[in-house]
Amino acid sequence: MIDHNTILTFNHYKKGKPFTGSLKGMRYRIIKSPAENEDDTDKFRVDTWPEPLCYEATDPEKITVQFFAFSQEGYEDVIAYLNEKQSDYAAE
Repeated sequence: MIDHNTILTFNHYKKGKPFTGSLKGMRYRIIKSPAENEDDTDKFRVDTWPEPLCYEATDPEKITVQFFAFSQEGYEDVIAYLNEKQSDYAAE
């Protein structure tokens, strides 16, 4: 199960550095996605894909992308999403 201790703290992502991990057949990458224009806001970008390859070596068609608000609430949503999404990869 993914929790606060697994994906680092919210403050880690403020620096714009990606975090990668894996859980039972699923690999994931979390990064702050900066606003693209003045009407936009920063977001969490969460990529998931099947093991075993790293992000850079995985066919982009196998990567699922999801965005969440870049806030403490969005951080909680990222954790819930990853735990839910993991079941999609468990059988692969």
